[in-house]
Amino acid sequence: MLRVVGLLLAGVSLGLSSAHTKVNKHKPWIETSYHGVITENTNIVLLDPPLVALDKDAPIPYAGEICAFNIHGLEAPFEAVVLNGTSGEGQLRARGLVDCELQKEYTFIIQAHDCGSGPGGAEGKKSHKAVVHIQVNDVNEFAPVFRESQYRAAVTEGKIYDSILQVEATDQDCSPQYSQICNYQITTTNNPFAIDRNGNIRNTEKLSYDRQQEYEIQVTTWDCGQKRALHSVPVHINVKPVCKPGWQGWSKRVDYEPGTGSKQLFPMMQLETCGEPLSLVRTTVELKTSHIGKGCDRETYSEKSLQKLCGSSSGSTDLLPAPSAATNWTASLVTDSGRDTDLIFRFDGHQAAKIPDWVVPQNLTDHFTIATWMKHGPSPGLRAEKETLLCNSDKTEMNRHHYSLYVHNCRLVFLLRRDFTQ
Repeated sequence: MLRVVGLLLAGVSLGLSSAHTKVNKHKPWIETSYHGVITENTNIVLLDPPLVALDKDAPIPYAGEICAFNIHGLEAPFEAVVLNGTSGEGQLRARGLVDCELQKEYTFIIQAHDCGSGPGGAEGKKSHKAVVHIQVNDVNEFAPVFRESQYRAAVTEGKIYDSILQVEATDQDCSPQYSQICNYQITTTNNPFAIDRNGNIRNTEKLSYDRQQEYEIQVTTWDCGQKRALHSVPVHINVKPVCKPGWQGWSKRVDYEPGTGSKQLFPMMQLETCGEPLSLVRTTVELKTSHIGKGCDRETYSEKSLQKLCGSSSGSTDLLPAPSAATNWTASLVTDSGRDTDLIFRFDGHQAAKIPDWVVPQNLTDHFTIATWMKHGPSPGLRAEKETLLCNSDKTEMNRHHYSLYVHNCRLVFLLRRDFTQ
Protein backbone atom coordinates (compact mmCIF):
# COMPACT_ATOMS: atom_id res chain seq x y z
CA MET A 1 0.00 0.00 0.00
CA LEU A 2 2.83 2.37 0.81
CA ARG A 3 4.38 1.74 -2.59
CA VAL A 4 1.19 2.81 -4.31
CA VAL A 5 1.05 6.10 -2.39
CA GLY A 6 4.68 6.75 -3.13
CA LEU A 7 4.11 6.23 -6.78
CA LEU A 8 1.11 8.51 -6.75
CA LEU A 9 3.10 11.26 -5.02
CA ALA A 10 5.89 10.82 -7.49
CA GLY A 11 3.43 11.02 -10.31
CA VAL A 12 1.96 14.23 -8.92
CA SER A 13 5.42 15.70 -8.54
CA LEU A 14 6.31 14.83 -12.08
CA GLY A 15 3.07 16.22 -13.39
CA LEU A 16 3.58 19.55 -11.63
CA SER A 17 7.11 19.91 -13.02
CA SER A 18 5.92 19.24 -16.54
CA ALA A 19 3.13 21.80 -16.23
CA HIS A 20 5.56 24.44 -14.87
CA THR A 21 7.95 24.17 -17.83
CA LYS A 22 5.15 24.70 -20.33
CA VAL A 23 3.80 27.99 -18.87
CA ASN A 24 5.77 30.35 -21.30
CA LYS A 25 4.55 28.79 -24.49
CA HIS A 26 4.44 31.77 -26.82
CA LYS A 27 6.83 34.41 -28.12
CA PRO A 28 5.88 38.09 -27.88
CA TRP A 29 4.46 39.62 -31.05
CA ILE A 30 5.12 43.08 -32.50
CA GLU A 31 4.51 44.73 -35.86
CA THR A 32 6.93 43.92 -38.67
CA SER A 33 7.86 47.58 -39.29
CA TYR A 34 7.49 50.99 -37.68
CA HIS A 35 7.78 54.52 -39.00
CA GLY A 36 8.67 57.23 -36.55
CA VAL A 37 9.10 60.99 -36.47
CA ILE A 38 11.18 63.00 -34.02
CA THR A 39 11.70 66.76 -34.00
CA GLU A 40 15.35 67.75 -33.67
CA ASN A 41 16.48 68.90 -30.24
CA THR A 42 13.72 66.74 -28.59
CA ASN A 43 13.83 63.10 -27.37
CA ILE A 44 10.38 61.51 -27.89
CA VAL A 45 9.74 59.52 -31.08
CA LEU A 46 6.18 59.37 -32.42
CA LEU A 47 5.77 55.88 -33.88
CA ASP A 48 3.19 54.63 -36.35
CA PRO A 49 1.89 52.18 -35.34
CA PRO A 50 2.51 52.66 -31.60
CA LEU A 51 5.05 50.41 -29.97
CA VAL A 52 2.98 47.61 -28.35
CA ALA A 53 4.03 43.97 -27.82
CA LEU A 54 1.41 41.21 -27.34
CA ASP A 55 1.94 37.81 -25.72
CA LYS A 56 -0.61 34.96 -25.87
CA ASP A 57 0.61 33.70 -22.52
CA ALA A 58 -1.20 36.58 -20.84
CA PRO A 59 -2.53 36.85 -18.18
CA ILE A 60 -0.01 34.39 -16.78
CA PRO A 61 2.46 36.35 -14.66
CA TYR A 62 5.89 36.84 -16.21
CA ALA A 63 5.24 34.61 -19.19
CA GLY A 64 2.52 36.91 -20.48
CA GLU A 65 4.29 40.14 -19.54
CA ILE A 66 6.79 42.25 -21.54
CA CYS A 67 10.01 43.04 -19.76
CA ALA A 68 12.12 44.80 -22.42
CA PHE A 69 12.53 46.09 -25.95
CA ASN A 70 16.01 45.63 -27.35
CA ILE A 71 17.46 47.73 -30.20
CA HIS A 72 20.04 46.18 -32.52
CA GLY A 73 22.38 48.76 -33.99
CA LEU A 74 24.94 50.41 -31.77
CA GLU A 75 25.05 53.56 -33.89
CA ALA A 76 21.37 54.32 -33.40
CA PRO A 77 21.07 57.01 -30.69
CA PHE A 78 17.74 55.61 -29.43
CA GLU A 79 16.41 53.43 -26.62
CA ALA A 80 13.07 51.67 -26.11
CA VAL A 81 11.50 51.58 -22.63
CA VAL A 82 8.56 49.53 -21.33
CA LEU A 83 5.77 51.75 -20.05
CA ASN A 84 3.42 48.91 -19.03
CA GLY A 85 4.61 45.32 -18.92
CA THR A 86 1.10 43.88 -18.69
CA SER A 87 -0.30 45.75 -21.71
CA GLY A 88 3.03 45.57 -23.56
CA GLU A 89 3.07 49.31 -24.23
CA GLY A 90 6.49 50.82 -24.93
CA GLN A 91 8.05 54.09 -25.94
CA LEU A 92 10.97 54.97 -28.22
CA ARG A 93 13.23 57.77 -27.02
CA ALA A 94 16.45 59.44 -28.14
CA ARG A 95 19.39 58.96 -25.80
CA GLY A 96 20.45 62.53 -26.57
CA LEU A 97 19.35 65.47 -28.70
CA VAL A 98 19.28 64.58 -32.39
CA ASP A 99 20.38 67.08 -35.02
CA CYS A 100 18.79 67.09 -38.46
CA GLU A 101 21.78 68.93 -39.94
CA LEU A 102 24.01 65.99 -38.93
CA GLN A 103 21.66 63.13 -39.92
CA LYS A 104 18.14 63.24 -41.30
CA GLU A 105 17.12 59.56 -41.03
CA TYR A 106 17.83 56.46 -38.92
CA THR A 107 17.03 52.77 -39.51
CA PHE A 108 17.50 49.97 -36.96
CA ILE A 109 16.03 46.66 -35.64
CA ILE A 110 13.89 46.22 -32.52
CA GLN A 111 12.74 43.08 -30.60
CA ALA A 112 10.39 42.53 -27.64
CA HIS A 113 11.31 40.23 -24.71
CA ASP A 114 8.82 38.69 -22.27
CA CYS A 115 9.62 38.09 -18.60
CA GLY A 116 10.04 34.34 -18.96
CA SER A 117 9.32 32.21 -15.94
CA GLY A 118 10.21 34.63 -13.20
CA PRO A 119 11.57 38.00 -12.06
CA GLY A 120 14.98 37.30 -13.54
CA GLY A 121 13.55 36.70 -16.98
CA ALA A 122 14.77 33.11 -17.10
CA GLU A 123 13.56 31.13 -20.05
CA GLY A 124 12.24 34.33 -21.65
CA LYS A 125 11.23 34.46 -25.26
CA LYS A 126 11.96 37.07 -27.96
CA SER A 127 9.71 38.34 -30.69
CA HIS A 128 10.66 38.46 -34.34
CA LYS A 129 12.81 41.37 -35.49
CA ALA A 130 11.00 44.50 -36.69
CA VAL A 131 12.45 47.32 -38.79
CA VAL A 132 12.18 50.86 -37.41
CA HIS A 133 12.64 53.84 -39.72
CA ILE A 134 12.98 57.25 -38.02
CA GLN A 135 12.80 60.64 -39.77
CA VAL A 136 14.17 63.75 -38.04
CA ASN A 137 12.00 66.82 -38.48
CA ASP A 138 13.81 70.12 -38.99
CA VAL A 139 13.52 73.22 -36.82
CA ASN A 140 14.17 76.64 -38.38
CA GLU A 141 17.13 77.41 -36.15
CA PHE A 142 19.52 78.96 -38.69
CA ALA A 143 19.18 82.35 -40.37
CA PRO A 144 20.29 82.90 -43.98
CA VAL A 145 23.88 84.06 -44.52
CA PHE A 146 25.24 85.76 -47.67
CA ARG A 147 28.09 83.99 -49.43
CA GLU A 148 30.12 87.22 -49.69
CA SER A 149 30.72 89.94 -47.12
CA GLN A 150 30.14 92.53 -49.84
CA TYR A 151 29.45 92.68 -53.56
CA ARG A 152 30.85 94.98 -56.28
CA ALA A 153 29.86 95.60 -59.88
CA ALA A 154 30.35 98.23 -62.58
CA VAL A 155 27.91 99.47 -65.20
CA THR A 156 28.17 101.83 -68.14
CA GLU A 157 26.04 104.93 -67.97
CA GLY A 158 22.96 105.26 -70.15
CA LYS A 159 22.07 101.54 -70.27
CA ILE A 160 19.29 99.44 -68.72
CA TYR A 161 20.55 96.06 -67.49
CA ASP A 162 18.45 92.94 -67.01
CA SER A 163 20.92 91.84 -64.34
CA ILE A 164 23.88 93.84 -63.04
CA LEU A 165 24.96 91.15 -60.56
CA GLN A 166 23.49 88.38 -58.42
CA VAL A 167 23.73 88.14 -54.65
CA GLU A 168 23.34 84.73 -53.06
CA ALA A 169 22.59 83.55 -49.53
CA THR A 170 22.62 80.05 -47.99
CA ASP A 171 20.89 78.46 -44.99
CA GLN A 172 22.28 75.59 -42.89
CA ASP A 173 18.91 74.08 -41.97
CA CYS A 174 18.37 70.56 -43.35
CA SER A 175 14.84 70.73 -44.73
CA PRO A 176 13.83 72.33 -48.04
CA GLN A 177 11.33 74.53 -46.23
CA TYR A 178 13.90 76.14 -43.98
CA SER A 179 17.09 75.82 -46.04
CA GLN A 180 15.81 77.44 -49.24
CA ILE A 181 15.87 81.20 -49.82
CA CYS A 182 12.48 82.59 -50.77
CA ASN A 183 12.97 86.34 -50.91
CA TYR A 184 15.54 89.13 -51.29
CA GLN A 185 14.91 92.80 -50.57
CA ILE A 186 16.79 96.09 -50.99
CA THR A 187 16.46 97.99 -47.71
CA THR A 188 18.09 101.21 -48.94
CA THR A 189 15.46 103.76 -49.94
CA ASN A 190 15.43 106.16 -52.89
CA ASN A 191 17.66 104.20 -55.25
CA PRO A 192 17.27 103.28 -58.94
CA PHE A 193 17.62 99.52 -58.40
CA ALA A 194 15.38 96.47 -57.93
CA ILE A 195 16.02 92.83 -56.95
CA ASP A 196 14.10 89.65 -57.77
CA ARG A 197 13.57 86.51 -55.68
CA ASN A 198 16.71 84.95 -57.17
CA GLY A 199 18.96 87.82 -56.03
CA ASN A 200 19.43 89.45 -59.45
CA ILE A 201 19.88 93.22 -59.15
CA ARG A 202 18.93 95.47 -62.07
CA ASN A 203 18.66 99.22 -62.59
CA THR A 204 15.21 100.72 -63.05
CA GLU A 205 16.44 103.82 -64.88
CA LYS A 206 19.43 104.92 -66.92
CA LEU A 207 22.36 105.97 -64.74
CA SER A 208 24.50 109.06 -65.30
CA TYR A 209 28.21 109.25 -64.51
CA ASP A 210 28.00 113.03 -64.09
CA ARG A 211 25.10 112.77 -61.62
CA GLN A 212 26.47 109.97 -59.42
CA GLN A 213 29.53 107.80 -59.91
CA GLU A 214 28.92 105.17 -57.20
CA TYR A 215 25.93 103.68 -55.39
CA GLU A 216 25.86 101.64 -52.19
CA ILE A 217 22.73 99.67 -51.35
CA GLN A 218 21.93 97.24 -48.53
CA VAL A 219 20.29 93.88 -49.29
CA THR A 220 18.61 91.45 -46.87
CA THR A 221 16.98 88.04 -47.37
CA TRP A 222 14.50 85.53 -45.85
CA ASP A 223 14.34 81.74 -45.95
CA CYS A 224 11.10 79.95 -46.80
CA GLY A 225 10.32 79.72 -43.08
CA GLN A 226 10.32 83.55 -42.97
CA LYS A 227 13.52 83.73 -40.91
CA ARG A 228 15.45 86.87 -41.85
CA ALA A 229 19.20 87.20 -42.22
CA LEU A 230 20.85 88.63 -39.14
CA HIS A 231 23.07 90.93 -41.21
CA SER A 232 22.40 92.65 -44.52
CA VAL A 233 25.09 92.81 -47.20
CA PRO A 234 26.42 96.01 -48.86
CA VAL A 235 26.41 96.17 -52.66
CA HIS A 236 28.66 98.73 -54.40
CA ILE A 237 27.79 99.67 -57.98
CA ASN A 238 30.19 101.92 -59.90
CA VAL A 239 28.97 103.94 -62.87
CA LYS A 240 31.46 104.21 -65.73
CA PRO A 241 31.25 106.87 -68.43
CA VAL A 242 30.63 105.88 -72.01
CA CYS A 243 33.92 104.60 -73.34
CA LYS A 244 35.82 107.08 -75.52
CA PRO A 245 39.19 105.94 -76.89
CA GLY A 246 42.11 108.22 -76.07
CA TRP A 247 44.34 109.47 -73.30
CA GLN A 248 42.60 110.04 -70.00
CA GLY A 249 43.62 111.38 -66.62
CA TRP A 250 45.73 114.32 -67.78
CA SER A 251 45.38 118.07 -67.35
CA LYS A 252 46.12 120.84 -69.81
CA ARG A 253 47.63 122.97 -67.05
CA VAL A 254 50.66 121.93 -65.02
CA ASP A 255 51.77 124.06 -62.08
CA TYR A 256 55.38 123.89 -61.01
CA GLU A 257 57.04 125.54 -58.04
CA PRO A 258 60.62 126.60 -58.87
CA GLY A 259 63.37 124.79 -57.06
CA THR A 260 61.29 121.72 -56.19
CA GLY A 261 63.16 119.36 -58.50
CA SER A 262 61.70 117.02 -61.08
CA LYS A 263 57.96 116.52 -61.33
CA GLN A 264 55.82 114.02 -63.21
CA LEU A 265 53.64 115.86 -65.67
CA PHE A 266 50.85 113.28 -65.97
CA PRO A 267 51.12 110.69 -63.19
CA MET A 268 47.50 109.52 -63.60
CA MET A 269 47.38 109.45 -67.38
CA GLN A 270 46.26 106.23 -69.05
CA LEU A 271 45.27 105.13 -72.52
CA GLU A 272 41.65 104.00 -72.89
CA THR A 273 41.31 101.54 -75.76
CA CYS A 274 37.68 100.52 -75.13
CA GLY A 275 38.67 96.90 -75.52
CA GLU A 276 40.02 97.33 -79.04
CA PRO A 277 43.44 95.86 -80.00
CA LEU A 278 46.43 98.17 -80.48
CA SER A 279 49.20 97.82 -83.03
CA LEU A 280 51.07 101.07 -82.41
CA VAL A 281 51.00 103.86 -79.84
CA ARG A 282 52.67 107.15 -80.77
CA THR A 283 52.44 110.09 -78.40
CA THR A 284 53.70 113.65 -78.64
CA VAL A 285 53.74 116.00 -75.67
CA GLU A 286 54.15 119.71 -76.36
CA LEU A 287 54.52 122.29 -73.62
CA LYS A 288 53.78 125.90 -74.47
CA THR A 289 54.12 129.20 -72.65
CA SER A 290 52.39 132.38 -73.68
CA HIS A 291 55.49 134.61 -73.56
CA ILE A 292 59.12 134.30 -74.53
CA GLY A 293 60.24 135.24 -71.06
CA LYS A 294 57.88 132.93 -69.23
CA GLY A 295 59.07 129.45 -68.45
CA CYS A 296 58.29 126.86 -65.84
CA ASP A 297 58.93 129.40 -63.08
CA ARG A 298 56.08 131.66 -64.31
CA GLU A 299 58.46 134.63 -63.95
CA THR A 300 58.79 134.21 -60.23
CA TYR A 301 62.50 135.06 -60.35
CA SER A 302 64.56 137.67 -62.11
CA GLU A 303 67.22 136.69 -64.63
CA LYS A 304 70.00 137.09 -62.08
CA SER A 305 68.09 134.92 -59.62
CA LEU A 306 67.51 132.32 -62.31
CA GLN A 307 71.21 132.17 -63.10
CA LYS A 308 71.96 131.64 -59.44
CA LEU A 309 69.21 129.05 -59.12
CA CYS A 310 70.53 127.12 -62.10
CA GLY A 311 74.02 126.98 -60.63
CA SER A 312 75.71 129.62 -62.76
CA SER A 313 79.19 130.51 -61.63
CA SER A 314 79.53 133.86 -59.89
CA GLY A 315 82.63 134.66 -61.95
CA SER A 316 80.97 134.15 -65.32
CA THR A 317 81.09 136.73 -68.12
CA ASP A 318 77.84 138.14 -69.51
CA LEU A 319 78.24 138.16 -73.30
CA LEU A 320 74.89 139.95 -73.89
CA PRO A 321 74.74 142.76 -71.33
CA ALA A 322 72.31 145.65 -71.46
CA PRO A 323 73.43 148.32 -73.99
CA SER A 324 75.55 151.12 -72.56
CA ALA A 325 78.50 153.30 -73.56
CA ALA A 326 80.90 150.54 -72.54
CA THR A 327 78.77 147.67 -73.86
CA ASN A 328 77.41 148.92 -77.16
CA TRP A 329 77.61 145.67 -79.15
CA THR A 330 74.04 144.76 -78.06
CA ALA A 331 72.52 148.14 -78.95
CA SER A 332 71.37 147.06 -82.42
CA LEU A 333 69.68 143.85 -81.28
CA VAL A 334 65.91 143.43 -81.28
CA THR A 335 64.53 143.23 -77.75
CA ASP A 336 61.39 141.75 -76.25
CA SER A 337 59.58 142.82 -73.13
CA GLY A 338 60.22 140.81 -70.02
CA ARG A 339 60.29 141.65 -66.35
CA ASP A 340 60.89 145.24 -65.39
CA THR A 341 64.50 144.50 -64.48
CA ASP A 342 65.21 142.03 -67.28
CA LEU A 343 66.19 142.59 -70.87
CA ILE A 344 65.40 139.90 -73.45
CA PHE A 345 67.01 139.79 -76.89
CA ARG A 346 65.23 138.25 -79.87
CA PHE A 347 67.23 136.60 -82.66
CA ASP A 348 65.54 135.67 -85.95
CA GLY A 349 68.59 134.74 -88.05
CA HIS A 350 69.05 138.20 -89.56
CA GLN A 351 71.06 139.92 -86.84
CA ALA A 352 73.93 139.04 -84.54
CA ALA A 353 76.19 140.61 -81.96
CA LYS A 354 79.95 140.80 -82.44
CA ILE A 355 81.52 140.57 -79.03
CA PRO A 356 84.82 142.42 -78.52
CA ASP A 357 87.94 140.38 -77.86
CA TRP A 358 88.50 141.97 -74.49
CA VAL A 359 85.14 140.64 -73.30
CA VAL A 360 85.57 137.02 -74.36
CA PRO A 361 87.75 134.98 -71.97
CA GLN A 362 90.97 133.95 -73.70
CA ASN A 363 92.30 131.58 -71.08
CA LEU A 364 89.74 128.78 -71.24
CA THR A 365 91.01 125.62 -69.57
CA ASP A 366 89.93 122.02 -70.01
CA HIS A 367 86.90 122.73 -67.84
CA PHE A 368 84.60 125.63 -68.65
CA THR A 369 80.85 126.26 -68.74
CA ILE A 370 78.61 127.96 -71.27
CA ALA A 371 75.23 128.82 -69.76
CA THR A 372 72.24 129.98 -71.79
CA TRP A 373 68.75 131.08 -70.88
CA MET A 374 66.66 130.92 -74.01
CA LYS A 375 63.42 129.85 -75.59
CA HIS A 376 63.63 128.26 -79.04
CA GLY A 377 60.78 128.47 -81.52
CA PRO A 378 60.10 126.26 -84.56
CA SER A 379 62.65 126.45 -87.35
CA PRO A 380 61.45 128.09 -90.59
CA GLY A 381 61.31 126.04 -93.76
CA LEU A 382 61.14 122.32 -94.34
CA ARG A 383 64.85 121.69 -93.83
CA ALA A 384 66.22 122.89 -90.54
CA GLU A 385 69.56 124.67 -90.78
CA LYS A 386 72.14 125.23 -88.11
CA GLU A 387 71.21 128.04 -85.75
CA THR A 388 74.35 129.32 -84.09
CA LEU A 389 74.13 130.67 -80.57
CA LEU A 390 77.82 131.36 -79.96
CA CYS A 391 80.75 131.19 -82.37
CA ASN A 392 84.48 131.94 -82.15
CA SER A 393 85.95 131.97 -85.67
CA ASP A 394 88.90 133.27 -87.68
CA LYS A 395 89.07 137.03 -87.95
CA THR A 396 89.78 137.06 -91.67
CA GLU A 397 87.27 135.00 -93.60
CA MET A 398 85.35 133.87 -90.51
CA ASN A 399 84.74 130.44 -91.92
CA ARG A 400 86.70 128.27 -89.52
CA HIS A 401 85.16 127.82 -86.10
CA HIS A 402 87.39 127.40 -83.08
CA TYR A 403 84.36 126.62 -80.96
CA SER A 404 80.68 126.90 -81.70
CA LEU A 405 77.39 126.24 -79.88
CA TYR A 406 74.45 125.73 -82.21
CA VAL A 407 71.01 124.13 -82.56
CA HIS A 408 70.49 121.60 -85.33
CA ASN A 409 67.04 120.07 -85.61
CA CYS A 410 66.25 118.86 -82.10
CA ARG A 411 69.87 118.73 -80.90
CA LEU A 412 72.03 121.22 -79.09
CA VAL A 413 75.58 120.76 -80.42
CA PHE A 414 78.90 122.12 -79.14
CA LEU A 415 81.93 122.07 -81.49
CA LEU A 416 85.38 122.58 -80.05
CA ARG A 417 88.81 122.60 -81.71
CA ARG A 418 91.25 121.89 -78.93
CA ASP A 419 94.10 123.57 -80.85
CA PHE A 420 93.19 126.90 -82.46
CA THR A 421 95.99 126.48 -84.98
CA GLN A 422 94.25 123.50 -86.54
